[in-house]
Amino acid sequence: MSKSLALAAEQLQKAKDHLSLVKAQYQSAEAAYESAKSIHEALESSQTIRAASDAQHSQLCESCKAIPIRNIFQQQPISRSHRRKVGDLFTAVENQSSCVFCKFLIEAYQIGSEDQSERLHARLTPRDTAIYFTNDPDGKAWYTKAGIDTDLPACPFVWLQTGPPTVTGQPHICVSFEPALGSDEDAARSSKKVHPRQRGGLEAFNGSVNYDLVKSWLWKCCTEHGAECQRDDAASILTLDIYLVDVKTKTFVRRRAGDRFVALSYVWGKVSRSSASVSVSHVCPSRDNDEDGQRNAEFTQKLPTFIPQTMVDAITFVDRIGERYLWIDQLCIDQTNHEEKQRQINAMDEIFASAYLTIVNMDGPHADWGLPGVSRPLQQSQQPMIRLDSGRLMATFIYSLWDNIGSSIWDSRGWTLQERLLSQRCIVFAKPYISMTCRTEFFHDCLALNLGAEGIRTRLSNDYFREDGSSISLDDKEWDFKNYDALVSVFSGRKLTLETDALNACRGSLNRLSQATGVEFCFGLPMHDCLRALIWVPHSQNTLIRRLGFPSWSWTGWTGRIEYGYWGVDMAAYLAEYDAQQIHQHGPLLKRKRMHLTETSVNHPERARVRSYPTSESHSSVLQIETTVAKFKLKLVRRDGETHRTLKSSSLQSKKAIGDHWTLIGQDGHALRDVAGEYQCFELTDSFFRLRPEYSQLLIKQNYEADFIFIEHWPRIRDSAASNNWLYDMVSALLVIRNLNGTAWRLASVLLKGEEWYAKTPQAEDISLI
Repeated sequence: MSKSLALAAEQLQKAKDHLSLVKAQYQSAEAAYESAKSIHEALESSQTIRAASDAQHSQLCESCKAIPIRNIFQQQPISRSHRRKVGDLFTAVENQSSCVFCKFLIEAYQIGSEDQSERLHARLTPRDTAIYFTNDPDGKAWYTKAGIDTDLPACPFVWLQTGPPTVTGQPHICVSFEPALGSDEDAARSSKKVHPRQRGGLEAFNGSVNYDLVKSWLWKCCTEHGAECQRDDAASILTLDIYLVDVKTKTFVRRRAGDRFVALSYVWGKVSRSSASVSVSHVCPSRDNDEDGQRNAEFTQKLPTFIPQTMVDAITFVDRIGERYLWIDQLCIDQTNHEEKQRQINAMDEIFASAYLTIVNMDGPHADWGLPGVSRPLQQSQQPMIRLDSGRLMATFIYSLWDNIGSSIWDSRGWTLQERLLSQRCIVFAKPYISMTCRTEFFHDCLALNLGAEGIRTRLSNDYFREDGSSISLDDKEWDFKNYDALVSVFSGRKLTLETDALNACRGSLNRLSQATGVEFCFGLPMHDCLRALIWVPHSQNTLIRRLGFPSWSWTGWTGRIEYGYWGVDMAAYLAEYDAQQIHQHGPLLKRKRMHLTETSVNHPERARVRSYPTSESHSSVLQIETTVAKFKLKLVRRDGETHRTLKSSSLQSKKAIGDHWTLIGQDGHALRDVAGEYQCFELTDSFFRLRPEYSQLLIKQNYEADFIFIEHWPRIRDSAASNNWLYDMVSALLVIRNLNGTAWRLASVLLKGEEWYAKTPQAEDISLI
C-alpha cells in the first residue's frame, strides 16, 4: 500500500512539474503575442497619424491654409509689438467643425483663466475678437513668465492673444511649435531646446499629480546635488523630541534618530470641526521596537477619524512618493501643552531644516481646502494640440509668477515664510501648477527637460524682487544687511492671526541667520548693526499701527510692512564702486578727500552709541542710547487720503496721501524739502515722514513740535544701483515721544541735510527707548 502511495505521489509531482512547464510556455507565448501586437498597433498608429496629417491639411479652411506656420515661428521678432493675425473668434467658432486649425484656436483660447482671458459675449467688435500670434513683449523665453531660468534656449513659440493688447493684458497662453523633423540633425537640434511638457494620462484628464515626475525631481536632487542639498551641519540635526504621522498605519509615532520625514506647511484658517481633538496627546507613550525590530503598535496613538482635507491629501501624497513619515504642526504638537508648544515653536528652524521635504499648500485658504492634484484638480491642465505638415502646435497655459508673486494665501501668512526659507526642499502645490525648489535647482511641471542629461539645471529667475521671499538666503556666512532687509520687509507685510506671534513667527529664520553669521538678534534687530537697523520706515503703500507687547524701536512693535532705504542697505557696494571709479579716473588717492560739505567748528560724532540692550526679551524692552537730541517745529503738509496736487507725472508716489504727510521747519522758518524722498530713486518731496491720523494727534498736542534723536551721519549716499545720484553730508534721526517716566518711544525715522541738523545745536543725552 505504501509503495502504491509513493508511486502516486511521484506521478503527482511529475504532473505538477509538467503543469509548471506548460504555464511557463504559455506565459512566454503570451508575451510574444503582446509584443507582436504592440508592434502592429504602433505601425497602424503611425499610418493613422500620417493619414490624419493628410486629412488635417485637407480640413483647413481657406484662410487657415494661407497661414505660413513655419515662417511665423522661425522669423525673429521685428519689434516688441510685433504680432500676426491668424483668425477671429466668431469665425473660428463657426468653422471649428470643418477646420481643425480653427478648432485648435478655440480650444487654446478657452484654457485661459477667467481673469486672464476674455470670454465670448455679445456686442464685441471684430477688433475685439481678432486672434493673434504675438512675440513675447520683452523678447524673453516662454518659461521666464513662470519665474524659471535655464541655460537652454526656448523652443519656437508665440503667445496667443485676442483683441487690443491694452484690453487683454499680459498673454498667458503659450503656443509652442515642434517642426516636423526631417533628419537626425533636426532631432538633435530640437532636443536642446526647452519645450512645454505635454501632460498625459490622469494628469491631463482630471488634473492629477504626476507622481513619477515628482519622484524624478527628488531623485535628481538626491543623486546629483550632493552636499549642496544634503545638509549635515548642526541646523539639520534635530535634537528635539517630536511626534510624526506614520502614513502607512495612520498612527502617531515618536521620531527616532535617523527617521526621514516630510513636513506640511499650510494655512490653518478657521477652526475645523476636528481641530480641538486632532493633535497628539501629551500622554502618547514613547515608541519602542519589539524583538523583531518592528514598530510596536501598542505604543502608538491612532489618528482621529476626521482630520482636515489638506492633511488627508498630504498623507496620500507622502505615501505615493514612497515616504513613510509626515510632520504636521496641528497634529504632531500637543496644542494643550503650552510649555511643549512653545519649545517646538522655538525650534521650528530645526524641524523644517531636518525635514527631507516640505509640502507647501500655496493657495489653500484653510486646512480643509485640500491639495491641488490630489483631492482637487489642477487648473488649466488641458493642452490642445494639432499636427500639420509643418509640425506640431501645442497650447499650454503658463501661470505668470511675476503677475501674482507673493499674492497667494500661503504667501500672505507670517508663519509660512520661515517654513519656506528653512526647508531643504519645498514642493509647492498651486492651483494651476506644481513645482519644487531645493538649494540648487528649481523644478516646474510645465518644463519638458531630460533631467538625467548632464549639466542641465533650471533655476529661479531673479528678474525682479521676489515678493514671496524665495530669493532670500539664510545660509550666507557673511552678514548682508540687504538680505536682512528683504527678510524683515517680506515678513512684516504678512498677516498674523495672533499679534503676539510677531517674533515667534520669524524666530526660526533669525536663528538660522545667527548660526550662519554669528550675529545675535534682539527683538528682531541685529545687535552688531543695531543703529542702522533702527532707521526702518513704513513701506510706501501703507502706514503702521502700534503693536503692544513689543518695543517701539523694533519693527516687531508695529503692525504693517516696513522697509529700509536703498541708500542704507547697499552702501557698502556703492562705496566700493565709487572708490573704484575714483581710482580709475584719478589714480590712487594719497589722502582721501573730505566728504563733509558742512564746515563747523564742532567735531560731531559719526554715529550714536548703544549703551545697553534689553537683558531679556521676556522681561525688558529698554534700549539705552547715548546720542544727541534736537527739537524741530513740524508742519502737517496733507492729511490722509488728500490728493497730492504737486506730484510730477513721473513720480512713483501715490496720487492720494497714504497717511498724514509731515515735514520739518528749517532754521529760516520755512518748511524743509526732503532731498532723498521715500522711494528707491531720490525724488525731491515736501514731506519727511507719514503717520496714521491717530498718531498725528500726538504731535498736534505737542504744539506741532517734537524731539529727534541722532542716529548716524552719512558722508555720502546713493539712491540705487541703477542711478549715479549721490547726496552728501546727511543725517538720519528718529522722532521720539517722551513719556512721563523719562523713557521715550520711537514714532518715525527721517533723513535730512546735516546743515539743518547741526543748526539746531543738538544736545548730548542718554535716551531710554521702549
